Amino acid sequence: MRGKSRWVVTVAAFAALGGIVAGCGDSDSIGDSSTPAAAGLDVAGAQAELDKFMAAPTFTAPGAAVDAAAAKGKKVAIIPASSNVPFVTTIADGMVKIGKEAGLDVSVFKNQGSPAEWTKGVSDAISKNVDSIDLLAGIDPKAVSAQVTQATGADKKVIVTHLYDVDQAVDPAVTAATNIPYKQAGKLLADWVIAKTAGKANVLVTTINQVNSTVPMTEGIDEEFAAKCGDGCKVTKIDSTIADLGKLQQQVQSALTGDPSINYVINLYDSAQAPQTEAAIKALGRDDLKIATFNGTPDILKLITADSVIQMDVGENLEWIAYGAIDNHLRVLSGGEATATPNIPIRVFDATNVAESTADGQGFGTAFRDEYKKLWGLK
Repeated sequence: MRGKSRWVVTVAAFAALGGIVAGCGDSDSIGDSSTPAAAGLDVAGAQAELDKFMAAPTFTAPGAAVDAAAAKGKKVAIIPASSNVPFVTTIADGMVKIGKEAGLDVSVFKNQGSPAEWTKGVSDAISKNVDSIDLLAGIDPKAVSAQVTQATGADKKVIVTHLYDVDQAVDPAVTAATNIPYKQAGKLLADWVIAKTAGKANVLVTTINQVNSTVPMTEGIDEEFAAKCGDGCKVTKIDSTIADLGKLQQQVQSALTGDPSINYVINLYDSAQAPQTEAAIKALGRDDLKIATFNGTPDILKLITADSVIQMDVGENLEWIAYGAIDNHLRVLSGGEATATPNIPIRVFDATNVAESTADGQGFGTAFRDEYKKLWGLK
């Protein structure tokens, strides 16, 4: 199977982020999938929402102009959730490159994904007298609360990147957060399923409740099904921890066997869940079942075709995330305020536009690079 070895590595690396015993079998139903004409059914509305996110996004400035020169030479330490996860390391590497171009001295504390290492990373950054610290892509500030308090008490800025939704409350112990539209991504996943099943969805959603972003994403899914599918859709959720992702294939097979009428699957996190879900679908011979997912991991996007099991991915752009993160560091390090509107976009990829994801900018255009540099006074 194409890409199988990469999937195994990715899932194993993702598992390094956690070690809590899985809690599975969480189920939530909205209506009855057999209902032929649901109250509030709005298939056209669901498709209209998808259409808004099919094209490459345009740049919207996250705030006022920033004087990058005022932050020149400032030190930024990145503590990634795990140096074993390509998604995370790609953002970190991008931040190093972009930060250097903006005049910052950016370093990365490599680790295997344990809270003890995160603690050491923040302490190491404080000892090296950095000016700001970035908790990147999955570290809840509460896991390193004592060190965060120590850092801010020593006048270090602490920014959390890629953890909270744009409308989610941020831990008051940190300086700021560079947020992602997770809830909107969840809504788009639901819109896709509503549109593809003509409002008669019996959907299985695989979650990782251990991950902060799961909360707004599932809220978006539930709200959109309630708003546009009414009583016509049924939603069943199964949860696993990061450490137990290796058991996901069996979980999915059990759910599909228990309810053969399930007609779509939503995986919240593509590289961590979609490969095992696809394996479960194929093991059961369910050629009719398709997957919608989130993250836009390149190896997963490559698999999307008109006939593939994975049909749609709400994608992020890792380079844009890196720019957005550096933008926030520049704001606070130049004496300004962090932005609450980073405006980091997402895009719906399917068979009609996924080819663009391999172009420069990965389907998000390239204008954002120059726009950030103009905003920072570098162009």
